Amino acid sequence: MSDKKIIIAAVILSLILAGGGWYYSKHRPPSAAIVNQADNTKNSAVSQPGISLGNPAAPVVIEEYTNFLCPACASFAMVTFDQINDNYVKSGKVKFVFYIFPPLELGRAAICAQEQNKFIEYHTYLFEHQGQITEEKNLRDFAINIGIDGTKFDSCYAAQATIDKSTAWTNEGSSRGVDSTPTFFINGQKLIGAQPYEDFKKVIDEKLNQL
Repeated sequence: MSDKKIIIAAVILSLILAGGGWYYSKHRPPSAAIVNQADNTKNSAVSQPGISLGNPAAPVVIEEYTNFLCPACASFAMVTFDQINDNYVKSGKVKFVFYIFPPLELGRAAICAQEQNKFIEYHTYLFEHQGQITEEKNLRDFAINIGIDGTKFDSCYAAQATIDKSTAWTNEGSSRGVDSTPTFFINGQKLIGAQPYEDFKKVIDEKLNQL
């Protein structure tokens, strides 16, 4: 191959890779600044339940709108979430509910991991390998890496019900005023951003003391 053809091929490849990166960046919300909006206004009804962890009858419910491509979400997931899980979820005091924000492919993959009871493992793996999520096929590859059945994953991922659920999470999150990730609702009180564990503990304890 001539030098000219090699250069042309390299340019085309770089444009393809740039296009893929643009797709993922354009279809995800920005990382959130840290804000505590201490209001208890009623949120819009959620027709598609999220992925739940913990006691279904827990007195405190934390809902998180997250994104596997969001650095702030990874920061929360790798540190603060584990503390909340150990101190409140496992004791039955808190139910934690996840909603995955765009790209919609991320939500679909999460739903399919949960279908095989592997969501938490998948959630952790994706955040640990966040920098390697560059194309859609990575979602399936990473699922297989943690023991998810690829055939079942494919069937679930292509299902219209899965697409509809992932889309509903985004639409209903937007109707609740979610425009960045991570965004949380703790019994209706909105917290924005990857706040430190102490801030979550304060709000959770306040909610528990109100019972």
